[in-house]
Amino acid sequence: DVGLPDGQMGNSEVGHTNIGAGRIVYQSLTRIDKAILDGEFESNPALNGAFNHVKENGSALHLFGLLSDGGVHSHINHLLALVETAKAKGIDKVYIHAFMDGRDVDPKAGPSYIKTLEDKLAEVGVGEIATVSGRYYAMDRDKRWERVKLAYDAIAHSEGPQFESAQAVIEDSYAKDVTDEFVIPSVIVKDGKPVAKVEDNDAIIFFNFRPDRAIQLSNAFTDKEWTNFDRGARATNVKFVTMTLYNPSVDAEVAFPPIPMTNVLGEVLSKAGLAQLRIAETEKYPHVTFFMNGGRNEEFPGENRILIPSPKVATYDLKPEMSAYEVGDALYNSIINDENDAIILNFANPDMVGHSGMLEPTIKAIEAVDENLGKVVDAILEKGGSAIIFADHGNSETMITPEGTPHTAHTTVPVPVIVTKKGVTLREGGRLADVAPTMLDLLNVEKPEEMTGESLIEK
Repeated sequence: DVGLPDGQMGNSEVGHTNIGAGRIVYQSLTRIDKAILDGEFESNPALNGAFNHVKENGSALHLFGLLSDGGVHSHINHLLALVETAKAKGIDKVYIHAFMDGRDVDPKAGPSYIKTLEDKLAEVGVGEIATVSGRYYAMDRDKRWERVKLAYDAIAHSEGPQFESAQAVIEDSYAKDVTDEFVIPSVIVKDGKPVAKVEDNDAIIFFNFRPDRAIQLSNAFTDKEWTNFDRGARATNVKFVTMTLYNPSVDAEVAFPPIPMTNVLGEVLSKAGLAQLRIAETEKYPHVTFFMNGGRNEEFPGENRILIPSPKVATYDLKPEMSAYEVGDALYNSIINDENDAIILNFANPDMVGHSGMLEPTIKAIEAVDENLGKVVDAILEKGGSAIIFADHGNSETMITPEGTPHTAHTTVPVPVIVTKKGVTLREGGRLADVAPTMLDLLNVEKPEEMTGESLIEK
């Protein structure tokens, strides 16, 4: 009950949005699916802005995004709908820059998605795959600019290893024991020449709907004051459209802008005159701030924030404790100094290390969280407070598939919830939208009418 289709696994963005809202928030995946079904997709002003720009300039349309049906960052059906719509609008130059997944889906599912896309392109009679990049590069969110540059250079300059087909890229990667997520950004060539790069007067539609891993590459294409790496000669008069609002820093038109929400948890705590703290390491910091606040970057009055940098390692199985000890220490000090009335904390480890599919590092990750969570909860109890301990989606509880291969994706397993207050009994059932009402209940703050969730505490 988080506003996703039945059977669709949850994710951090969706989870934190529902937690902060205290109501079921219908997600971008559901909104876009509905727009495609009822015909609104074809009349969408931002999408038509891109189509018209291409038609007026006789230029090309580039479609960026994660090629999978994981439903966490994107959905392949949205890409297929864009191809069909472009054809219907009379656009004949359509190029796809495919980001391979291997994280929200099986690590070697890539060839099946490429085949699905190529079959659709053949059926519609328009569109070619121009580049292929692993999401590790194209969708970095931790300012690893050397990764982003490789994806950017492939798309903008046709620089990178060259192959005659997308499938050949994947076959070469697998031969080197490199799975989908880590595919080196590569360029597709036809008759010895790159299929396409972004050129003057082109249009780009980035079809990922989840913002956090789309911001950096989008900024690389749109930021006029860019300093993170040398972008080389840049195409001019390029129209950039994003499926959802990624960040105000991204200079783009938005196809499905956010639906404003009032009286989210942070706002209610602020109106009650309570000091609140948001704390996480880099990987989950946007979730306890932007997503928890309903897509708002600004702090509410009385809202304090602590960002602990995530460790600079290639993959988190190399450092499964991540920054849990630093997060735990910072929060412990805040608690014993009575700095805040309410705290929203995320330990990133179970999700981030769980995505590795490696059991031993994930066990170490959980142990690090267990130790630091214990320290934090003890401090809260010593101060006479209480804690709500839960997860916003499943991951590390399932590390092996039924076939015996590593499981790297999220799950649909119900998550546990613990409330540490003595004498409290929790009711059966519940959803993430009930967490904010429960917190307000513990704080003796009245729940606003916009919050349709209910406290988990039995009366």
